[in-house]
Amino acid sequence: MNSKLLLIAALLSSAALHSLAAAESVVYKSTDKDGNVVYSSKPPAKGAKPADLPPIMRGEVKLVEQKLTTCDKHGGVNCPAGPDSDGSVICLDGFKEASARFRFTCNSPKLEISDISEIAPDGTFTVFVRNTKSIAAQKPLITYKSSDEKDVKIKGPESIDAFGVAEFHSTLAEKDRLALKRLTMADLSLTCSNCP
Repeated sequence: MNSKLLLIAALLSSAALHSLAAAESVVYKSTDKDGNVVYSSKPPAKGAKPADLPPIMRGEVKLVEQKLTTCDKHGGVNCPAGPDSDGSVICLDGFKEASARFRFTCNSPKLEISDISEIAPDGTFTVFVRNTKSIAAQKPLITYKSSDEKDVKIKGPESIDAFGVAEFHSTLAEKDRLALKRLTMADLSLTCSNCP
């Protein structure tokens, strides 16, 4: 097994050295029978001479360090304040030099399931949902598939405030309690009417 690995490594090294040598080889210039100028790494015909080409240069490019300023140290993004004059966000403390674009940051809520309670003996459970954006989520909806593959809606509020947390409550039917020992995020579907 080790000899095969050594052989493969030797072949790869040889191929790399060959391509490196080819990259630094001489380029020949000649003229074919139709009068076309031909460049080649091998002399194609008698009278081919090394071409007088400039050496390939590798320039040193210095990248300018970009500093992207966020609202993290300024209390967060203030979407209700609208965009700054340059289209960027305004931070909660009034800071206007953040680089985030208003139209990408403040156009919709973002909901995340933050926790799911254990299923109680009577089948009741709670799902906690967090809105991580500064736009209220309208008509949030959580569903799960019952054991007979029907979507079951979990009861919750009509909206979730900006940066808010909401609780959704439901009770599993007897047959679903036997099928689902514990609900996970993979069992749930979460959306809202103004979510992307």
